[in-house]
Amino acid sequence: MKTTININLKKKDDFYSRYSSKKLSSELTDYIYNECYGENYKNNIVINIYTKLKINDAEKNAMMDTVRRTFGLKVQDELYYYEKAKFKKTILFLIGIVLIVIYYLSFIEVLSEIILILGWLAIWESVYSFLADSSKDYIRIYRLRKLASSRIYFVSQQDSNS
Repeated sequence: MKTTININLKKKDDFYSRYSSKKLSSELTDYIYNECYGENYKNNIVINIYTKLKINDAEKNAMMDTVRRTFGLKVQDELYYYEKAKFKKTILFLIGIVLIVIYYLSFIEVLSEIILILGWLAIWESVYSFLADSSKDYIRIYRLRKLASSRIYFVSQQDSNS
């Protein structure tokens, strides 16, 4: 299966960021990613760029590299955030375990009940995060990887005024 994303490019300036010719415009980046919603995240992705502009092979290659670089960097960022979040979840889980152990070793009634509640709350939050957030992050990373390795085609359109 494949997901096809069609882009109508009217100006080269619409393709690139206003600030750098080596970066994809944020509007186009969002459009490409949002077009993947509702599709199977495991689908290969094909991007068709329809344009009336005269674009030579070097420019086409530069544009393809820009798309791949943009989504490749997004994959790196997501993996970094994912690893940091996983580390924090593990620490929270361990804190919960320690608090429950302290509860069973504690002799003060009121304080030990608070420690027990905090321990179970920490464990619950970390387990819930592992189960709920991890799959969402995984799908986002997988989809961004597919976008970074997508096939990109340029389709010339004939000028209707000619």
